[in-house]
Amino acid sequence: MEERTNGFGSVKKKRGKFNWVDLLILALAIIVLLAVILILTPFSETSLVGNGKKVVLEYTVELEYVEASLTDNIQLGDRALNAATKTELGRVNMIKNDILYAEAYYDRELDSVSMKEYPDRYNLQITITSDALFESGVGYTVKGTRVAVGGEYSLMFPNYLGTGHCISIREVG
Repeated sequence: MEERTNGFGSVKKKRGKFNWVDLLILALAIIVLLAVILILTPFSETSLVGNGKKVVLEYTVELEYVEASLTDNIQLGDRALNAATKTELGRVNMIKNDILYAEAYYDRELDSVSMKEYPDRYNLQITITSDALFESGVGYTVKGTRVAVGGEYSLMFPNYLGTGHCISIREVG
């Protein structure tokens, strides 16, 4: 099919043929897309860090002032998620749920301080095991969340949501 154009001669119309230039552009687009995915995924963060060391981390988070009716809502093997980012922080491998919650109480008459226990409230100590990355000068991180003694963590389990503080850390592998 030919057409006349204002004195420039005949021009052949091209109809949807796929050529090498199109293939080159498509391959370049796929390479760029894969590079962006590799850069943005959390997996690549841990694999691209040169000075980090992969470890198995066991850390304990204490949740205070938990109602007695909720102390059995966390089970062994439950996934612990960071409530803010919904990333997994490990799996529960030990639970201590029989510690009565107590706080300091000042008695004016005796001018003394004693511990007052609450019979319907408990402290839960949840031990979590996870793969982590240790970096000198940074410490331990689990999927982008820094784990440190004294750190506060909002944790989500299948049947419980609570906030607690890390009270111990140790490498197990």
